[in-house]
Amino acid sequence: MILVVYGTSGELIKLAPVLRLLRASGGGYVSATTAQQVEQIPTLLRSFELAPPSWWLARGARGRDLRSNVDVPVWAARVAMGFSRLGPSMRKALRDGPGKPLVLVHGDTFTTVLGALMGRVLRFPVAHLEAGLRSFDIRHPFPEELDRRCASRLADIHYAPGEWAASHLRRGRVVDTGSNTIRDSLALAEDLVASPVDLPAGPFGIVSLHRFELLRDAGLLKATIEVLATHSRRVPLLFVEHPVTMAALRSRGLTQLLDAAGFWRVPRLPFLDFVSVMRRSAFLVTDSGGNQEESYYLDLPCLVHRKRTERREGLGENVVLSEHRLTALERFLQAPGLHRRREGLPRTSPSEVVVRDLQAHGFVAGSGARMSRP
Repeated sequence: MILVVYGTSGELIKLAPVLRLLRASGGGYVSATTAQQVEQIPTLLRSFELAPPSWWLARGARGRDLRSNVDVPVWAARVAMGFSRLGPSMRKALRDGPGKPLVLVHGDTFTTVLGALMGRVLRFPVAHLEAGLRSFDIRHPFPEELDRRCASRLADIHYAPGEWAASHLRRGRVVDTGSNTIRDSLALAEDLVASPVDLPAGPFGIVSLHRFELLRDAGLLKATIEVLATHSRRVPLLFVEHPVTMAALRSRGLTQLLDAAGFWRVPRLPFLDFVSVMRRSAFLVTDSGGNQEESYYLDLPCLVHRKRTERREGLGENVVLSEHRLTALERFLQAPGLHRRREGLPRTSPSEVVVRDLQAHGFVAGSGARMSRP
């Protein structure tokens, strides 16, 4: 039996196609959530038609998403207490269920490391999905780069989303899945119903910025919004109001910059709605590595407003890394359509690669299953 540990929306989105295949195979799984992003998990579970978690280890920070480093210690303590209380029932479920026991974690979050540690404490093998990505700079992105390195040391099986990522892994069993499971998530999203979102009539871009390294730099944040506001006079910009971003803008007295006529302010959107909007947009400005990957698979021109990125998808093709240079942002906004993906995509579903490997090694007792789309 497989125990899947997740806590953030990004983890659940990329795990969803794997979980659906595990269910379709007949082997099944059990799951535990740390609820690091507790506000978004229920909606995502409904969107992907997945069962609720078998165990809730915590409920975020007092029932809401973690929003700052201040929230982490209390939340982590609650996760530890939850695991101390629920660990015996997890161990029994894994031992008594079909297939060999395994703990599966994903990505580069605090939950990734905590889930891998749980596997060690339970004395079961740990598999890490989306393994091997590296920026080679522990400060950018922080703490994600550190989380990935810790997970690599704790995991026994590494599912790497491509040859480049696989080349960074030296211990345990390494499986190259060919691409990222977000590709399968996007395929699923085409068949699931999204809510309508009010959009500009003509071409428009999307702005989705929320990372701490941008928000803490008041000068860079102000200059970035000013550049975007200037450009919004030519092309409307859908500005996603992430709670942490709006809090940073309010604390610095910068919200008036969003009053520019070309900004369309929208709340943070559920995954299916956001993907639907991305498919209709002309370009994206973001600091999210997940959005970088989604843009690559959708062939959407994208500027990643970060110092470093650990992801290779789209770089030199449809994705531009700004390195926090405003000149790079301005150049991209002048002609985003110049940036397109040049190469085709592999035909193999990465989620199928993962599930077939789990079956081949006895962790899944059911028969094979396939994604509904290649």
